Amino acid sequence: MKLNDINYNKLAVFCQILDSGNYRRASEVLNVTPSALSQTVSNLEHSLGFPLFYRSGKKLIPTENARKLHTKFRTHHMQLSHSIQEIVQHKEAVQGLVRVGAYLEFAKTQLAPMMSHFLKKYVDVQIKMTFETPSKLQRLLESGELDLCFSIYPSVQTRVIESQPVYKEELVLIAPKNTLPDRPSYEDILKTPMIEYYLNHQPVQKWIQLHYKKKPSTLPIRAYASTAEMVLAFVKEGAGIGVVPKYILEGKNFGAVQVIRPTERSLSAHIWMLQPKKSSKAPAHVLFAKHALEFFK
Repeated sequence: MKLNDINYNKLAVFCQILDSGNYRRASEVLNVTPSALSQTVSNLEHSLGFPLFYRSGKKLIPTENARKLHTKFRTHHMQLSHSIQEIVQHKEAVQGLVRVGAYLEFAKTQLAPMMSHFLKKYVDVQIKMTFETPSKLQRLLESGELDLCFSIYPSVQTRVIESQPVYKEELVLIAPKNTLPDRPSYEDILKTPMIEYYLNHQPVQKWIQLHYKKKPSTLPIRAYASTAEMVLAFVKEGAGIGVVPKYILEGKNFGAVQVIRPTERSLSAHIWMLQPKKSSKAPAHVLFAKHALEFFK
C-alpha cells in the first residue's frame, strides 16, 4: 500500500458512514446515493488492503482496523482543521483605530463589556471614545470625525447616515424617598418638581402619557441635567423626580431613591447605532459594528 493511493475525501466519507451507522443515514448527511457510498468504501478497502465493514443481517459492523482508522483520522482531521483556522485568522488579522461616540452612562454600563470582549478578540484594533450630546455626535459622524456612534435618537434629516437599533432599555421614574406614594395620582405627579435632560428630550412627558393616558401642556421642570447620572444625583438630593435607564440602578443600593410605577406598564426606548452609509468602510469598523449587533441581540 502506498500513502499516495489513499484518498483523503474517501477517508472522510468512511468516517461519516461509521458515525451514521449505515449507508442510508450517511447518504442523507452527505447528499449522495447509498450505492455511491458503497462504491467509495470498496475503492478505499482496495487501496488500504483490508476490509472496513462486514454485515450481520441488516447491520453494518466496522472491523477492528476500521475503528482504529476512524479514531486516528478524526484526531488528525481535528488537528488539521485547527491549524488551518489559525493560519486563516493570522492572515485575516485586523488592525486599525475605531472612533466611537456615545453618551457616558451607556458606555460605562453596557458598551464597556461589549468593547472589552471585542478588544480581546481583535488584539490589534484600538478604540477611541468620544462623549457628546446626540446632536453633536451626529455632526461629528457627518464630518468624518467618528466612524460610528451610539445615540438615543436615530439619524434625522440626513441621507448619508444609517441607523440600527442595537439595545432596548427600560426607563423608570425615580423620586426622593417618601415624597410620593408608590402609585401616585396624575395630580400628585404634576405637583412635583421635575428634572429633565434637554429642552428637546423630556422622557417624563412620555412616562406620564404611558401611565395616565394624558399629555400635560406644561411640566414643573426645575433643571435640565443632561445626563442620567446627573438626574439621579438631583433626585438623591431631593431636588425633584426624573426618568433614568433602569440599568443604572441595578446592583446598587440607593436608599434615598424610590422607583415609581403607578401601573404595570413599562416605558422602553432603543439605543441606536449610527454610521455612514458609504460602502467603503475600514475592516476594523465593519467588525466592530457587526460585533456590537451580535453582542446586544
